[in-house]
Amino acid sequence: MDNSVEEITRSLREEGLSLRQIGERLGLSHQAIYYRLGGKRAALRTNPPPAANDNKIVKMMPHNGGCSTTSGEMPVSLRRIPTMDIAEVAPSARELQVAA
Repeated sequence: MDNSVEEITRSLREEGLSLRQIGERLGLSHQAIYYRLGGKRAALRTNPPPAANDNKIVKMMPHNGGCSTTSGEMPVSLRRIPTMDIAEVAPSARELQVAA
């Protein structure tokens, strides 16, 4: 949408036309006019804030839903073991030899 159409939209709104009337004149939906005039889109879903405790890690694990087969996955919180983190464990000489 170029500046001239935005100016027309704003001037029509100042004249008291509804968003639906402006949309009909310009060939746009009233919701598009609302967004163009600076309306905010509502979030479809708000994500929960991250946990303050960073000693836990969440992994998706298989879950048996009550039948003999695995039904899907569910999140499971596991305690982080610092000695198992890759960044804190130096590779052994054998691992370096295999990697080369």
